[in-house]
Amino acid sequence: MELTEKNLNKNIIRLALPVALENVLHMAVFIVDIIMIGRLGTAPVAAVGLAGALSFIIAMIFTALNVGTTALVARSFGARQKAEAQVVAGQSILISLVFGLTISPFIFYFADNILILMSAEESVVALGSGYLKIVLSFFIFRLIILTGTSIFRGAGDTRTPMVITLVTNCVNILFNWLLIFGIWIFPRTEVTGAAWATAIAYTTGASLIFYKLLSRKSILTISFKNVVKVNRSIIKRILRISLPATLDASLTQMGYLFFIKIVAMLGTVSLAAHQIAIRIEALSFMPGFALAVATATIVGQSLGAGKPELARLSMRKNCQIALAMMGFFAFIFLAFAKPMAMVFHPEQDVLALSAYCVMIAALEQPALAIYMVYSGGLRGAGDTLSPMIVTIVGTLCFHLPVAYIFGIVLEWGLAGIWFGAALDWVLRSIAVYILFRRGRWRRIKV
Repeated sequence: MELTEKNLNKNIIRLALPVALENVLHMAVFIVDIIMIGRLGTAPVAAVGLAGALSFIIAMIFTALNVGTTALVARSFGARQKAEAQVVAGQSILISLVFGLTISPFIFYFADNILILMSAEESVVALGSGYLKIVLSFFIFRLIILTGTSIFRGAGDTRTPMVITLVTNCVNILFNWLLIFGIWIFPRTEVTGAAWATAIAYTTGASLIFYKLLSRKSILTISFKNVVKVNRSIIKRILRISLPATLDASLTQMGYLFFIKIVAMLGTVSLAAHQIAIRIEALSFMPGFALAVATATIVGQSLGAGKPELARLSMRKNCQIALAMMGFFAFIFLAFAKPMAMVFHPEQDVLALSAYCVMIAALEQPALAIYMVYSGGLRGAGDTLSPMIVTIVGTLCFHLPVAYIFGIVLEWGLAGIWFGAALDWVLRSIAVYILFRRGRWRRIKV
């Protein structure tokens, strides 16, 4: 990738477009799962949504642990130190294996208790527990996929993760169809079938990641030696950069966990409506996340090549694009909230509530665009501390208290909870932009 201002737009498109397409694929499965489960009733939708949210929380925390991987690989490529990038990649895979073997058994054992603590009703706990246990049994493969994706993105290859995601998601959708409804020789296993489809997809994706990383035709090739030989210095560097981002993600996801608990307190109808609305809203995350990844890679490689002004320019340019694209989604959410919710075949009370939440989500789109791109740029520079501070203050001091007050105390219900979340994103976007303007990210040493 040629790091010049003239090639900036070309580099943004080359990096962001595959990530956007990859996220389309992720969202396709995210949405198709609930469309298929939606035909089984409100309780299955709530169960799969809640259990899926818990596994998603773990995945997002680990994604943050890979921030150091992306930053170090990007810096190494920018400085043309490919051998160091290989060591970083191998040690990152090792970290994912250790993390997976540690956390999965713990969550598996306490699955029932966790769902009960989330205030889920008995029918939701019964269905969600089995789903969660199956998915977590194969979760180590999901972590390998996340780490491999971070490695390739840091190296400037966003196409490989996109292709692997395409294959993985096709496998997921196929086995969802076969196992949920009992097609051909397969038994009808409904919610359990959705869990097994996810497990098979994780295994497929991890196998493809390993194959690509070991291939000599890959942009970054590693050996088993890079994985099994412990390099304490590299691991410390990865963790030093990643831990603030991991704390950031942990607080964000713990906040989301309590957020879901507050939603569950409102009953199964609100929980099901929330799961539908969050899947529709997630469509708008695709351009913001894709541009955040592109920003992180360009910023990291630009700083590695000694071009901080190009890094600054890339953040501004990506933010402008994100604002335009997510502004378009805001219009779509306002104009077509109910037709979009109807795709999931919900019951009438769930339909009305989910459509209302989607309209509220339109309010937060510009703020999300600013927050996602600039926080991505800061992390790409290795400044994971600043976004962490924004998360701590936003989650503990505003997001959760306001959600509880609006939703429970003032009895505004699910709509009040979503309105509080929109206000939170507005404040976070202002904070992260101020931190960008202060320029601490320019002086970060990784």
